[in-house]
Amino acid sequence: MHPEQALEEAYDVLVIDDVTSFLSAHLVQQVQRRDRKVLGVFEEPAGENRLTKLGVNAAISAEASPESFVGAIVTLAAQRNVDEEFADLIADLHGDEVEPDGEPAAAGGRVFAVGGAGGGVGSTEVLVGLADELARRGLSVCVVDADDVAPVLAQRLDMPLHPNVRSAMDYVQHHSGSVPAALHSHPGGFSVLPGLPNPRDWEDIRAGDTVDVVTELTGSFDVVLVNVSHLVEQLVGNPRGEGRFGVARLVLGVADAVVLVAVPTPMGVGRVIEWLADTQSIIGDLPLHIVFNRFEDGLFARGEIEQEIGEVVGPTSITFAPYDRSLVKAAWEGSVPPAGAFADAIARAADQLTPIRAHRLRRLRPGR
Repeated sequence: MHPEQALEEAYDVLVIDDVTSFLSAHLVQQVQRRDRKVLGVFEEPAGENRLTKLGVNAAISAEASPESFVGAIVTLAAQRNVDEEFADLIADLHGDEVEPDGEPAAAGGRVFAVGGAGGGVGSTEVLVGLADELARRGLSVCVVDADDVAPVLAQRLDMPLHPNVRSAMDYVQHHSGSVPAALHSHPGGFSVLPGLPNPRDWEDIRAGDTVDVVTELTGSFDVVLVNVSHLVEQLVGNPRGEGRFGVARLVLGVADAVVLVAVPTPMGVGRVIEWLADTQSIIGDLPLHIVFNRFEDGLFARGEIEQEIGEVVGPTSITFAPYDRSLVKAAWEGSVPPAGAFADAIARAADQLTPIRAHRLRRLRPGR
């Protein structure tokens, strides 16, 4: 089973082991919001404690008899039917009430996944630019490097490699500390959680732990920007059963919006379409914001790209970010993108991500 199947398949009760790689509090909540119950199975007392913390509806020992398993499932399924009947009754009682205008306030911060349609497109640069821009608007921002193929956020921002996302996972899994203790503060005004020190470490992590870390961070920040691998296809057969790129897929599944970075060429457009083919079952109708990075062509090329992407993909927004040589210097210095056309483009992309128009700190141009 893969995480998206837990949300898409039709059933009454999800029976899941406590060691399942993609099991997370967010997944449990998503399943329960679909009027389903979750029965967790554990072997050790620590597993039972973890299941309780994740919020499952019930937990049962793996050594329990078949009759006990059947009884637990039947009990949970019956509760689900009662819950549905009660919900229908409440809906009938309030059927004539007018819903208030506006959207309800979201609980906790929002998660924006940032990835690339192919490697080397500059998704990390866009991520850093968004973090800087949103922080300037008065939002508390944390950037997380969840790219388990090419983690480079620490190097880009000149941050220490330790503690990192692996440290934060240990804190969550073993209750040995707090996730904020693994964060680094950047002079740009946002917090940073570096990625894996070595991409080979991906075999030792669980995708569900990554999501647990991100979920916990939403309780402390307005925005959590998560950098994910550009490789997202569903590959099966690894020991944990989640696929080689399970971290990226699971993060996309819990995101509130997706920022996809691509190069402004016919090949780049093709890779956007391929990326969506691999992720459509995960992101569904999530807001999709596409940033075409290093754009140097004129209005004709821009119009061609907008037309093709608009017809085939239909994204929420399209932003063209120009090539800026000063970004090379910023990367060497570990600083945020300087004022200029690139930063202005990222500001327009940020406008699409959040409607908040808080006071924006002035960005001084070089030489002032």
